[in-house]
Amino acid sequence: MKKKKIIIILAAVLLLGVFIAFTLKQDNKKAIAVQMEKVALRTIESKVYAAGYVQPVIKVNISANVSGEIIALNVREGQEVKKGQVLAQLDQVMYQAEVEQAKSYHRSCLSARDVAEKDFYRVEELFRSGNYSESQYDQTKAQYEQAVATLEQAAARLKQSEDNLRKTTLVAPIDGTVIGLKKEQGEIAMGSTFQADVVMTVADLSGMEVEVDVNENDIVRVELGDSVDIEIDALGKKRFSGYVTEISQLATTVGAGTQNAVTNFKVLVKMTEIPAEIRSGMNATVEILTERKEQVLAVPIRAVTVRPEDKVRKTANGRNEKPMLLEVVFAVEADTVRAVPVELGISSEDYFEVLSGVDTSYTIVTGNHQALTFDLQSGTAVKDVAKVKQKGKTPKS
Repeated sequence: MKKKKIIIILAAVLLLGVFIAFTLKQDNKKAIAVQMEKVALRTIESKVYAAGYVQPVIKVNISANVSGEIIALNVREGQEVKKGQVLAQLDQVMYQAEVEQAKSYHRSCLSARDVAEKDFYRVEELFRSGNYSESQYDQTKAQYEQAVATLEQAAARLKQSEDNLRKTTLVAPIDGTVIGLKKEQGEIAMGSTFQADVVMTVADLSGMEVEVDVNENDIVRVELGDSVDIEIDALGKKRFSGYVTEISQLATTVGAGTQNAVTNFKVLVKMTEIPAEIRSGMNATVEILTERKEQVLAVPIRAVTVRPEDKVRKTANGRNEKPMLLEVVFAVEADTVRAVPVELGISSEDYFEVLSGVDTSYTIVTGNHQALTFDLQSGTAVKDVAKVKQKGKTPKS
């Protein structure tokens, strides 16, 4: 009888053990496998990313202001030039003839003015002595004033014709490099005061900049003087430094009036390092450093999600209103998690600065996306996926 009692007790213990093991196994199945990470102090750099192209800081289009055949082209593309150097020569025959005509007309008007002046002074003297009538005096005076006005017109005509003649010689306005030839010798330059007919472009390649388009949501963070890392597509992954020199106040909008409308602002970034291989027009991308904070509390961006306020904490508001969404992280407490509201600061590519909510004593859930977005709630059982994988490893022989 005693032996039978012992057997019953042992059987009961065995059944209890099986039940406990089964229960633990079932609970373990219910626990969600997640990645975890300790909250730490990090350096956070907030950046704005944009794309654009390289161009010289100083670039001048050389245009013909008068029309004529290009009879001499003294430079080639890529050639360095000095300020005042003759770059091209237009046909001068017509303009030289106009100058000669204007000079002749000016001499004629000058002679007529001198004659009219002498007549006026003689008549004026006779008028004062009473030997000339007032009407004769007025007529002589008008003839003199007309001769003076005609001479002034002749002088202006001569000045204009001489200026047109000078404009047939195209000279370099700056020291620089010819980066583009638009015309060839023998072609006609259609000169106009109101519409430029570009013959060539001269640029100072000692100063280069990148013009980029920055989205309206990011432009508010960009300031003059912000430091910039520049990558030029054609030169691989090497980075060059620069800084913001100009921020446009006028937006440019692509697809205005549609759902896909994009509003950007032009930003100029001056390069402080200029590689020898650089060329105007090369594509470039920039990273504008808008803010940097060292050794601040940080959590991975992927760890931050949102939950309704009433699921995170008890609220005293009894009105039937839609609950506010809170930004939260899930703090690990033993084998479960708790949603912790956080106040966030600046962000880098991978991390948010945390202003309040957690500290370095917290371990938080960083993945997976499904769990963070949908599955986890305060009190949800979790297990560290790293430990699960480690336990599942086969011992080395």
